Order: sequence, then C-alpha cells, then structure tokens
Amino acid sequence: MYYIIAFLVGLGLGLIFYFREKSKLSAYKRELEKTSVAASSGSSKVGVLEAKIQVLEKALQDALSK
Repeated sequence: MYYIIAFLVGLGLGLIFYFREKSKLSAYKRELEKTSVAASSGSSKVGVLEAKIQVLEKALQDALSK
C-alpha cells in the first residue's frame, strides 16, 4: 500500500518537473528563434546598404567622368 502511494507521489512530482522543464525549453527555443531572425534581418539590412553604397559610388564615378 505504501509503495503504491510513494510511487504515485514520485510520479506526480516527476511529471511536474518534466512539464516545467519542457515549458522552459520551449521558451528558450522561441527566444533563440527571435535572436536568429533578428541576426539574419540585421545582416540582410547590411547587405542592402552595401549594395546602395556601391550603386552610389558607381553613379559618382560616372558623374565625375562626364
């Protein structure tokens, strides 16, 4: 009888800790995805700005050569 009660209590505590860690892990994954998206967004913005600079440099060279 005591074994069954102890088993059920242990199972309940184990499930509580399992679900708590599972929710922490999913929150960490969401945060990691946000930082990943922000980093790729930042790098794409840098790429766009570098392309604009190249276009402006080419336009300046063309204007100076005329």
